[in-house]
Amino acid sequence: MGASNDLPATSSRRALLGSLGAATASLVYSRDLFAQASNPQATVQQSVSEHARPTTHPAAAFKLPRWKPGQARRLDLSKPLDNHYGFAKVQVNLVGTYSWLYQYGWVVFCPPGQPPFPILGRVFLAKIFATPVDPKEFPGADEHSYMMWGTMSQTYVDPRTFEPVTRMRNPYTGRTMEVPVVHYADRLVYRVGQVIQVPGVDPEFYRQPWDRDGGYSQHFVDTGEDTSYSVLGASQQPGPHQPRVDFAFWAARTAEVIDPKFRTVDTRRNYSAVMKATEYAWYGVEKGDQAQLAVNTVGIKTEDPAKLPPLVRRQILERFPERYA
Repeated sequence: MGASNDLPATSSRRALLGSLGAATASLVYSRDLFAQASNPQATVQQSVSEHARPTTHPAAAFKLPRWKPGQARRLDLSKPLDNHYGFAKVQVNLVGTYSWLYQYGWVVFCPPGQPPFPILGRVFLAKIFATPVDPKEFPGADEHSYMMWGTMSQTYVDPRTFEPVTRMRNPYTGRTMEVPVVHYADRLVYRVGQVIQVPGVDPEFYRQPWDRDGGYSQHFVDTGEDTSYSVLGASQQPGPHQPRVDFAFWAARTAEVIDPKFRTVDTRRNYSAVMKATEYAWYGVEKGDQAQLAVNTVGIKTEDPAKLPPLVRRQILERFPERYA
């Protein structure tokens, strides 16, 4: 990550650092927002699942200066810094605007010793943006680091019709589940060649044996047409609910990822997870039961909300417009 891998080019980078330095003098970082927050829902918490996370970010978070690093030349994804920017372009964008991520798919119930079955469908929407990172809050952060903020909603639906449900019988337990709509907020920090950071969680928890250089965003596959990035275990926490698997997989056109003309790209995204059914109390599974849940969803990240499909608009955007204004 030396001078040979500077991004943008040296003159542009100096201008960028100068503008960042001027902004930093009066910058209110995210740590100040959460220190000042009186609403307990705006406090970052350690949690097992999205059900236990805060539902919203403090209103002032949306007024923070955006991370807009620019891109002055073609990226060489074999270099850690360039690859970091490639991942940022795929995951959020380099222009400081909002991105939209939608996904849909199924939750499969996996009883021990019995065939698995789809128990619910799931529709998900996130509105995300990126801000600079305060090195006082996150040691090792620099001008290349960014914090991704997300406002998320997910609705559980009938696995056949994909219409919303509020109650569903679990054939494994024989009990009727009260099915929630889940609203939550996340923020994650990405640094060059270092482990992901989740506020309130020891970053050592995220250091994986396969991390040759410590950087989650360094793991990519170039097929010659697409570039695919993977993140394993983002937003997880240690605890008795482990083992738990979360795996997110992004794919975008390589030509667009490396081209400086494209400072944002549409991205295909797959998310899969495996966890104990007891992680979600509303499934009605008793503690100690070995039943599992397997989740798989697919979707798109885009900067254009007009590309959100009717299913997502109907199930989330039109039902909860105040969250995505």
